[in-house]
Amino acid sequence: MQTLPEIVLALWGRKRAAQVADEYRNALMGRDLLTRDLAMFCNAAAPLTGLTEFDRGVEEGKRRVWLHVTRMCGLKPTDFVTIADGARSDD
Repeated sequence: MQTLPEIVLALWGRKRAAQVADEYRNALMGRDLLTRDLAMFCNAAAPLTGLTEFDRGVEEGKRRVWLHVTRMCGLKPTDFVTIADGARSDD
């Protein structure tokens, strides 16, 4: 199985892969609420749950999206919990 960097290089080539990564970083830079919401929706710091194997597969797919985004943005696994545990507000 190919690693994510290998897949991105295969899809985009070396130059375009760097541009795609820049686009991800620019899209999320300074958008903490968006990043936290995406992390929570994609199960960044939560165990996968689901009543059926299909449901758990859907949740794993969400997590894979989060991992893709974080790798493209250059985040580290230690950033996940901090991002997902961001402050809540009822405002």
